[in-house]
Amino acid sequence: MTLSSLPASRLRVIIYCRISSDPEGVRAGVERQERDCRKRADRNGWDVVLVLVENDLSAYSGKPRPKYEQMLEMLRSGEADAVLALSPKRLYRQIKDAFEFFDLITERDIRVETINQGRFNLSTAEGRKDARRAAVDAQGESEEISERVLAAKADAVTQGLYRGGPRPFGFAANGVDIVEDEARWIRFATGAIIGGESLRSICRTLAEQGVRTVPRRFRQEDGTKGEPTSREWKPEELRKMLLRGRNCGLLEVTVKEKDGSKRSEIAGKAAWEGIVSEEEWRTCVAILKDPSRRTTTGNGRVWLGSGLYRCFCGQAVRGSSTGVGGVRKAAEGGRTHRPAYRCDTPRHVIRDAPALDSYIERVVVARLSRPDAAELHLKPVPSAEPQADLDARMNLLRSKLDNHTEDYDADRITRKQFLDATAKTRGRLNELAAKMAGRASSSVLASLPLGTSEMETVWPGLHLDKRRAILDALCTVTINRARRGRPPGWKPPTDPNEHGSYFDASTISIDWKPPQ
Repeated sequence: MTLSSLPASRLRVIIYCRISSDPEGVRAGVERQERDCRKRADRNGWDVVLVLVENDLSAYSGKPRPKYEQMLEMLRSGEADAVLALSPKRLYRQIKDAFEFFDLITERDIRVETINQGRFNLSTAEGRKDARRAAVDAQGESEEISERVLAAKADAVTQGLYRGGPRPFGFAANGVDIVEDEARWIRFATGAIIGGESLRSICRTLAEQGVRTVPRRFRQEDGTKGEPTSREWKPEELRKMLLRGRNCGLLEVTVKEKDGSKRSEIAGKAAWEGIVSEEEWRTCVAILKDPSRRTTTGNGRVWLGSGLYRCFCGQAVRGSSTGVGGVRKAAEGGRTHRPAYRCDTPRHVIRDAPALDSYIERVVVARLSRPDAAELHLKPVPSAEPQADLDARMNLLRSKLDNHTEDYDADRITRKQFLDATAKTRGRLNELAAKMAGRASSSVLASLPLGTSEMETVWPGLHLDKRRAILDALCTVTINRARRGRPPGWKPPTDPNEHGSYFDASTISIDWKPPQ
């Protein structure tokens, strides 16, 4: 006995609803689909066992459709006997998906109905031919739509126009007008990166100031999108935002590589004004993409000198919470361990971390407060090609790229000539971009009040990442061997709650680095 010979009332039906574009997440389209399908199920006397909804997800894009796959699995396992959808296009828009679906419903004798086009009659050769022809037509229609969208995007690129999408942070919904309340934080974050701040410390500042991301509708577990929600900035989100060419008025396009990966490429000047200068943006990008840039991950304790201070053997020391032992803590009537820096080589050095950090910071602040601090640690600014000249040369090269494309489209040059000319022009563009970034790069010390007494006030307020960057740029700290036990002249602290460390500053060497 086949399913098709069973009484209609015994059929268990899955309602499948999908809409390919719902950027606002309002679900109006899928709700209408479900309402119409439920009416048909009631009219047929079918029992609805599940409603599967995929919102804002195209059937043509090739991206996974988890609810669709769940439906197929339920049909294979016999958990449902029929499918209801608005139209065949809701179920598939690629030939390979359609044929797989046809094979399954034929094999399992699944009843399929669509509101707009009735039943699939796959019991006859003519019915199967009509269904397959409809699948071919659906894919052809999708390909035509895709070509029109790509052509429209290509025109937008040529004119430097905004091509749509979610509202970018710093800009209005039209992608052109600047939102000053957000733009000032883009300027702040860009300058902070150039000045040596870390992404994490900038995110902390943004959180303290109540600056959040643009509200977005995030996909929920059931495939729908919730209400618009803004979030605190995360380092990776902030990095991605700062790398946008649109921040300095440049238009970016996505380029697909041979291996299937994608990358962004500057296509030229955009129709909107930049928030920061191209010079500042390229400097920020160069810093963020520097492979030697170090960031601290995880929730572990962060140390001022871990990885920076060195043992006399040349190896960097690390912070250790096991620390130095046997320090009396009178308030608790016992003894406790102090955090310490230690060399991984046994029997080398170990030093009380708070005592060493306190000493180094006092020396550094005193050094930076000297009247000749800027002369000692900052290179003089060399004369450079005027920014206007660099901008003009960049624009000329971008125009050349457009001319190469026009010449190739008009068959005035061969493909090889086009590729060679494009590669040469892009090489010159990259050289100018590197010059821009290089001449705008700033020492982490440049933002400090060097040579003034303000250093003593400013230093405690700097984020630990900034202090580490300054220390790394300024000097090399070496921890030398020390005698065991109390140093000569040591006296216990008068305050019973002080640690009473045997720290000996004479065992620490500080080598000042040349100007940079």
